[in-house]
Amino acid sequence: MIARKLPDYRLKQKILYIDKTSPESLISYGDMYWEAGAFSDALDFYARASHTAGIEKIRKQALEIGDVFLFQGAAKAQGLELQDADWENIAQTAVRLKKFSFAGQALKKIVDTGRANALATMIKAEEAKQSA
Repeated sequence: MIARKLPDYRLKQKILYIDKTSPESLISYGDMYWEAGAFSDALDFYARASHTAGIEKIRKQALEIGDVFLFQGAAKAQGLELQDADWENIAQTAVRLKKFSFAGQALKKIVDTGRANALATMIKAEEAKQSA
């Protein structure tokens, strides 16, 4: 298979927002970005095409890699309202992967103070282990 070159920023914006690009083409570009590991860009194309399976694939990947911003973007594209359990889940993944900044961002989204405090304690303990 011949690898296609990913569009530069300007061309990407043109494809996404200026041209009347077909959903099939948008999905194809999303797949190219997915394969290149550019998940945020892939999400842009999948969301523009309303490609539910692609967006879900991105959300699952974001959870696996502990990327809170990508997770939130995919959930938004799906029209999902994330709950405390979702934020806690991705925060725990981020902590396990030693992505403490992402864990902290997820922590800020948790409404239940008891749940948030327990998670904050866990994050601090893991950060302390990391710096020891």
